Amino acid sequence: MRVREFVISATLLKPTRLLPLLLLAAAPSFVICATSALSQSEPVTSAQVATLVRRLNGEHLDDETVQAALATGETLLKTRRYDEAVAIFNPVVARRPKDDRALYGVALALFSLRRPTEAEPLAKAAAYLLMLEVSARKVDLPPVQRSRAADALVLQAVIQAVRGDDSAALKSSELAVKTSPEHFDAQFTYGRALFSVGDTAQAAKVFRRAVTLKPSDTQALFFLGTTLEKIGDVEGALKTYRQIIANSPQAAEGHLGIGTLLVRRRGPDGAEGVRELERALAIDGNLYEARVALGRALLARGRLAESVEHLVRAAELAPGNPEPHYQLSLAYRRLGLTEKAEQETAAVRRIHEARRDTKIQSKSQTAPK
Repeated sequence: MRVREFVISATLLKPTRLLPLLLLAAAPSFVICATSALSQSEPVTSAQVATLVRRLNGEHLDDETVQAALATGETLLKTRRYDEAVAIFNPVVARRPKDDRALYGVALALFSLRRPTEAEPLAKAAAYLLMLEVSARKVDLPPVQRSRAADALVLQAVIQAVRGDDSAALKSSELAVKTSPEHFDAQFTYGRALFSVGDTAQAAKVFRRAVTLKPSDTQALFFLGTTLEKIGDVEGALKTYRQIIANSPQAAEGHLGIGTLLVRRRGPDGAEGVRELERALAIDGNLYEARVALGRALLARGRLAESVEHLVRAAELAPGNPEPHYQLSLAYRRLGLTEKAEQETAAVRRIHEARRDTKIQSKSQTAPK
């Protein structure tokens, strides 16, 4: 079972363009897949879960009960019933601590519940056990076993990235790719990790491999386009964003990518960029980057009232970001609204001061005693 609808956070990539739909705070973005078969596809009732938990905590635990628990837990993950999944997997882990499926399942459930600190040692244990098997059977290990090992390593990498350990995330995702080169999530996660440590040229190559594995995957294409922009291949980025639109006209990412790229240009290209950002917002009005980019573009074009509308919404979407407040201060001054402009300037100062305080506090907590 792969992680894809559960956990990749944008903190793994830290792109200039940050899609709220990719943020951990919004919704998990991995889709669960049947790498290990989900043998139980029928809906699971709460009563069935309670009965199974009692059996798991009984005096005798047989293999049949364990297999039923694993299948049920994976079905609960698929239907996003994470608390119940934890209740199913935990007794298995307690009594069979080397069951990699149970370890992986409970780690995935805990991470999806935004409990990464608890999830990390379990994900590491699952990855360790699976990699032992990979090392012991280098030649004849079936692809499905390699894929399961890569699943665990990808989850481990994502958790490491969420807590800010980019170098560890890079190592874990690189090992996942070496273990199972045809594993899409491994390639995708490795590309994001490379980007986060500044190796954009290599990240572009890895994202291309991910796109080769899943040519229509919107996220892979979007991050490839973002990376191509970063390394200066603007035409390649535009082509990639247009491919997203061709594949999925109702996906906001393609319009967002083209729009933010083109609004920085003058003339017809800039006007097309404005239209593309408007299309992105028509699909998803909560895209922070589209709001702030469109607000800046309209401000530059003298469309002040429209600019304010988008910048106010951007500030609501990302209250801790000073950029929309700074742009609002400029717009209000040009509109002659001095008091409002000063309020926005004060908001920028407050945000910067809060960030400095947070950094100082963080340094004091990590400094050697």
